[in-house]
Amino acid sequence: MTKKATKKYKTAITVSLIVGIFFVSCYPLSTGAIKWRIHWDKNLLLSKKAFLKDTVFVTEKQPNIIVIVADDLGLNDVSCYGNSKVQTPNIDALAKEGVRCTQGYVSSPICAPSRCGILTGRYQQRCGFETQQMEFYPTNLIEYLTGKYLSQRDSSWVVVTKPHYPREWEIAKQGIPPTEITLAELLKKYNYRTGIVGKWHLGDNPDVNIPNKRGFDYQYGCYGPFTLYAEKEVQEDIVNYKRETFEAKYQWQMARKDLAMIYENNKKIKHEKRYFTDAIRDQSVQYIENNKDRPFFLYIPFTAPHEPYQAQLDLYSSEFEITNNKGKAVYNAIIRSMDNAIGAIMQKLKQLDIEDNTMIVFLSDNGPATYTKVTTSAPLKGGKLTEFQGGIRVPFIFKWKNHFPENTTYDKSLSSLDIFTTVAALCSIDLPSDRVYDGVNLIPYLSKQNEGTPHEKLFWRADHVHAIVKGDYKLIYSTRDKWTELYNLQTDESEKNNLYLLMPEKVKELNDDLLEWEKTLPAKPMWPRIMDHRFVIDGKEYLFPS
Repeated sequence: MTKKATKKYKTAITVSLIVGIFFVSCYPLSTGAIKWRIHWDKNLLLSKKAFLKDTVFVTEKQPNIIVIVADDLGLNDVSCYGNSKVQTPNIDALAKEGVRCTQGYVSSPICAPSRCGILTGRYQQRCGFETQQMEFYPTNLIEYLTGKYLSQRDSSWVVVTKPHYPREWEIAKQGIPPTEITLAELLKKYNYRTGIVGKWHLGDNPDVNIPNKRGFDYQYGCYGPFTLYAEKEVQEDIVNYKRETFEAKYQWQMARKDLAMIYENNKKIKHEKRYFTDAIRDQSVQYIENNKDRPFFLYIPFTAPHEPYQAQLDLYSSEFEITNNKGKAVYNAIIRSMDNAIGAIMQKLKQLDIEDNTMIVFLSDNGPATYTKVTTSAPLKGGKLTEFQGGIRVPFIFKWKNHFPENTTYDKSLSSLDIFTTVAALCSIDLPSDRVYDGVNLIPYLSKQNEGTPHEKLFWRADHVHAIVKGDYKLIYSTRDKWTELYNLQTDESEKNNLYLLMPEKVKELNDDLLEWEKTLPAKPMWPRIMDHRFVIDGKEYLFPS
């Protein structure tokens, strides 16, 4: 072969390799992803339809229900739980006029799964809602590698290797399944007016799982996990604090587009000029005014204090004087804004003279986002995304004037799943028998009629991380990363002294209980996660699903 022929041959081989690599890189990762097809239980769908078919008419004296959910708010972010850095007088007033729970748990350390549990009264794993639903997945190798590279520039994120991802039509089915009965659907059956004002984050399929399709007569807010607090990023009366991480940059880029857009009854609001927390306040107050003469349910899921961090200038200025730290001052100002909104909502109930006939629940969907470095869960371990105490133990307050004792503390373990069951009991509603409800009616416990413990055991699972709290003890482990930890929470709430090697019998007991619970769950979640978040806590590295 001549030199010229050899050169042509090598060129042809090189071109073929480049073309081959290109086509391999473009190979769709979703091909053959039959394992992620979402199937809804037809029997549950039919029994739910039958249960909700007929309306039960109630008297005008039925109690109103208001459930207020903060977003990523920790125990240290509320002054009645011991924080002296930021004052929350209106949340504190709820506690003074009601019951402050010191061992309140959520069913997940992540926003969306936790909210699914709150609204259904069931461990969200029962319907496959185990981790965050995803807006999109990599569709080919180029997108996968690009995402992996960009995330690894921020060493706190690790891309999970999955051979297949769901296709677009499968992604569209993610969210709270239509088989689940939401608290709004339950109360609507009993002729309650139902409203949601704030963040949904449980799916955006307009035919299946937006709020107006899931029992809510009225909706205002965003469908996704976050939105800008101000209409525009740059405003004279707004102070921004931006973290230099890829997920924070993504949130700022989203601004108020797509799922971060504001909707009212599924219609886009092109220009919402109000600071979003103030808008939630105003729409909630108006909803109460509009429905004061009949029983209503109002679900108020704030976005505060979730990123992107934007504070009102006047509140920021006062906080900066205290903290002398821009990030913390912006964060604290966001909390103060939410606290002011809660005060206005409570004042409206008093003004309309319906406070006595309204039960109010306040909690956070999970622990604080400690990875942002603007807040802390100390002395608790971990924070949002982790199944350590800092991620799952949250501020939790009940107020029902003249029914629950005022200015009291409840120190036994309870769960966000209990809200659903408690509301059903409060309204004399018999729950359907076609499904398991994991919550407990808390009325006898909070009113001191029952001195027992609402829950002997509480469980958590997010992909490879499993946990159980039983009595004084907590077991937590990763099946993938092969670590196991056992703690006595009564003597070690900071989870510093691992008793795993010292108490093998207790480890086995709790692990057996956990495995028995997991036998009652579906074999796998309805969709895969993309990333794990890397934490270094007390010198040890952990990966937790996001």
